Amino acid sequence: MSNVTCTVHGVRKGLPLRKARFEFGTAPVWTVQGSFGPRKLTPRGCDLIDIAGAIYRVESQIHKRATDPAILWELTVPVRDPDFWTRTGGALLGACLGFLNRSRWIFTFTKRPDAVDFVRPAPDERPVGQITLFSGGMDSLSGAGSDEGPRRAIQLVSFYHGQAKLQSELAAELGYQPPTQWRLTGRRGKKGMNFIRSFMFLCLGAAVAESFGTKRIVQYENGVLGTAVPQSGNFVPTRHAHPETHRRVVKLFDAVFESGFTILNPFLALTKREVGQQLVHTIGAKKAEPLFRRTETCWYLFQPKVGGLDKANGQPCGVCTPCIVRRTARPAEASAGAWSDWPGYAFDLKDTRFGEHLIVGTSFRGYLELVDIALNAADDTALIDELAPEARALIDDIAGPDEALVAGVLRRFANEFCDTFGIAQPGQKAKARKAAKT
Repeated sequence: MSNVTCTVHGVRKGLPLRKARFEFGTAPVWTVQGSFGPRKLTPRGCDLIDIAGAIYRVESQIHKRATDPAILWELTVPVRDPDFWTRTGGALLGACLGFLNRSRWIFTFTKRPDAVDFVRPAPDERPVGQITLFSGGMDSLSGAGSDEGPRRAIQLVSFYHGQAKLQSELAAELGYQPPTQWRLTGRRGKKGMNFIRSFMFLCLGAAVAESFGTKRIVQYENGVLGTAVPQSGNFVPTRHAHPETHRRVVKLFDAVFESGFTILNPFLALTKREVGQQLVHTIGAKKAEPLFRRTETCWYLFQPKVGGLDKANGQPCGVCTPCIVRRTARPAEASAGAWSDWPGYAFDLKDTRFGEHLIVGTSFRGYLELVDIALNAADDTALIDELAPEARALIDDIAGPDEALVAGVLRRFANEFCDTFGIAQPGQKAKARKAAKT
């Protein structure tokens, strides 16, 4: 039986190495349902999705160490086409993963003689010109729903655990064919890392694109998260939809599939509130509102505790990064009973017990720093100069995103944030002082 083995080195040499493994087993790594094109994947194409799934599982087993960040990942990976991955694919793969988790990746590729391919659905012969990643979250819902392209020429692609039914229902509501849904064998570790999921999702999209003979992939993500600007220097954001992630992944896909891919994010210049407005503008508020209510965002949705505080299983926490950004898009969601059966957020950050809490208030206080920068900077350049070094390093006037795009998104987000959480903006503070004097 073939196994992927992983050894992770941290900065502290005296601590034990962290290790993990993933068994490919005798059954397919992936289960696929929904539409799939008539073109067959090459061995290296099958390798790509199996590698992506295996690394996603392995990463979840590697626990974070606050004082010993990972700097080197060494993996032995059995593959169908070891020559390609050793000569070309491994370096491109490492460049993608290294950008996502800020580490160096070294691979040893061996022959995988017992590889089992996934069972392909019946070939769908219809012409498809675009693949859209569809998680069932608010951004992908808004993107798919506001896309002006013909629905039959767009194939939605989803990765799922327990939300397969939700994804299918939302896709149908928007007039799409059933999404191509992928399920990965095994389970995620409970305390591991989670920087690689977007890479795996993009790989699944590429496999479906190749099956239909198209090279266009769309990943919808609002600019607040897509630009990967951290709340403050204390945060390490995911770079899941950053333009540089897309550029590196395209290079890998072009080598694997021997053709020119394009990955687009039409929402990069929009806040999450503006993303939702796109869907409302396209299909109307009456139809959009019940769809928004069904989407899921929270990192800790099915966890019973956050920061040591109890919450109900299935209730969004309200304090993680995606919950905070979503609340700025839909402030009316905050309170329980905003609609039938809606429990509200477990922890309301407008309550100082949570906003000032040592753990659950951390992300909120980080955003307060970012909002202060965005609303007080004299101009775009001054705003960018005040950001954390990691953010500044990823802003580029040539390759993008450029200063004007990032500064514009952050200013508008800052205004929405203040509106949502009842925070006085600089101009409002001045008016309040003047009114008090008179």
